[in-house]
Amino acid sequence: MQVMLSERVKTALNTLSRDDRERVQTWFNYLRNWEEDAFVRSQSVTLNVHGQSVYMFRTTTEFRIFYTVDLQSKTVHVIDLATKDTILSSGSVSAGES
Repeated sequence: MQVMLSERVKTALNTLSRDDRERVQTWFNYLRNWEEDAFVRSQSVTLNVHGQSVYMFRTTTEFRIFYTVDLQSKTVHVIDLATKDTILSSGSVSAGES
């Protein structure tokens, strides 16, 4: 599948250290194999955002990747990138959930 990055994600990548950028790029590569990769699907939680299914990929690092999947065009659209701490501090997810 093709992975498309939103402008928000491109901007976020520019703020990361080189090591973190490489880690995130590795996770994007996992998303390329979304249809065949059971790990990616099992670590992704479906969220309902304005009637649309958005997935939150809980990586094994501190990063959380928010994306949508278009099976017709075989495209994963990465719409946001955040750290677990940022999500918890926003109050959107209780500390017991990860």
